[in-house]
Amino acid sequence: MEEMENNAILMDKLTKLNKLEIKKSKVLAVIFQKTTENMLDQKLQSLESNFKEQAEFYGQKLENYEDFYQNMIQKYKEQLLQMISSYKELYVNVYLELQEAECNQKIAITNLKKCSDIKQKLMEQANINKAEEYHQKVKACLQKKNNYDLIINRCEKDLENCVVHFEKQLNALFGDKSTQISLKEEGAIQKMFQKIRNLWSGKTKFNSYVVEPINVELDMMDSKLPDIVNEIGQKTLTFVAKIKQAKSETNRIFEQMI
Repeated sequence: MEEMENNAILMDKLTKLNKLEIKKSKVLAVIFQKTTENMLDQKLQSLESNFKEQAEFYGQKLENYEDFYQNMIQKYKEQLLQMISSYKELYVNVYLELQEAECNQKIAITNLKKCSDIKQKLMEQANINKAEEYHQKVKACLQKKNNYDLIINRCEKDLENCVVHFEKQLNALFGDKSTQISLKEEGAIQKMFQKIRNLWSGKTKFNSYVVEPINVELDMMDSKLPDIVNEIGQKTLTFVAKIKQAKSETNRIFEQMI
């Protein structure tokens, strides 16, 4: 009777734990989705605001740079989306491995309960030899469940790291444009002199200090992105290979124990 109660308590705990793991994986997915969306919006808004404020500072009309402005925004967006896409591929692969691990863990939990129930019945029937056989199966199922705990934790950790690394790399490649604005607090006299300077050299300075650096930065990102995307792709392959190896080892241990 006591063992049956212990089994019931164990299964209740395992079931609750499994539900919490599934809930956590869904929360991580929402966090990643929101993070990528917010980062994309923030970077583009920062870029747009910076360009407009720089144009105002140098006394330039935006309509004179409309083609450049639209091409710039489109190019940045394409590059941002390319990086986001590569991280999403990594995230999706980790998430799929997590879902499979959670599914396999549920099977282990179900088998654990079945074996525990059969063992209990055999004990009540005084079938000691058969009960011992199922006792070993219970241990094997519990070990399998515990091994999948480790795999699930590894997947969840990688999902969290995916968000962290994405933000770091995106900020490193696409800097905060709001820190690059040439605007300063000025009095009326300084503003008047700035307007006069803009009449003579505003266009030249705007092209030299804003337009050309943007072109250089876009070219630089074009050259860096392929290597970054390839690196993320390699991380994806390495992670999937390690998780599959861990699952294979878990199954091997399970087979040996039973």
